[in-house]
Amino acid sequence: MTPTCKPSQELPYGCTHPLQTLDLYHQNLDPNAYWVIFIHGGVWRDPKMTKSGGSPLIHSLLSKYPHVNAASMNYRLSPHPHYPSNGNVAKHPDHVDDVRLALSFLQERYNVKREKSVLVGHSAGAYMAFQVDAGCGAAAAVVIGVEGIYHLGKLVEEYADYEGFIEGAFGAGWKGVDEEVLVEAKEGGRAVLIHSTQDELLSFGQSRYWAGVLGGKGIIVKEVYDVVGSHDEVLEGPELVKVVGEELRGLEVEAVKQN
Repeated sequence: MTPTCKPSQELPYGCTHPLQTLDLYHQNLDPNAYWVIFIHGGVWRDPKMTKSGGSPLIHSLLSKYPHVNAASMNYRLSPHPHYPSNGNVAKHPDHVDDVRLALSFLQERYNVKREKSVLVGHSAGAYMAFQVDAGCGAAAAVVIGVEGIYHLGKLVEEYADYEGFIEGAFGAGWKGVDEEVLVEAKEGGRAVLIHSTQDELLSFGQSRYWAGVLGGKGIIVKEVYDVVGSHDEVLEGPELVKVVGEELRGLEVEAVKQN
């Protein structure tokens, strides 16, 4: 298992709910520093999936790239039938609104720049990453989806028993939510879709479908399907660290060319 590192700070980015917090790994005070920002999964409701899920990736990245900063956010959750007493009552768009609020907090407080940031979303976090940056360049220079959900309708077509947690998060009108993700190519935007051959919860269908949607809009898409590990284990694997590191180096090279 990849060792974890402690964040330099745990900070509130909002004031309306205890889950509006993020872990900050702020080791480079340069206002032009590069950032990796992580959004955890858990099908919008699992209280066991938290911002700490990004710690293995962040630890490995920061040990290799000491000039990079990182953040990993919590967000409000929907009710979970196995945890009825935890008080989580969020409904769409609460989850993604929190992601937007956290990104705005980082941009305003720490001068996080779109062109110097990589947004990484796992599972449901990947869905939200593309909700806030469907143009792959609006909120971050690179959006990376890891074992991602990208289309609710197609997910239920393939896994009918998943409709319960989707309706719990999005309500009875969940079928219209996919239409809110308006894909539009942004200059310099890139997307990376990572999917393990050993994912026990999702097939390649979601990633392959989304790659087609993004590519059809002129967005540069890199598909990485040679990773190993279960749906959650991928977060602790070296392949993810390698992919994110390659994207960071690519941003640095591009910045040098522009200067």
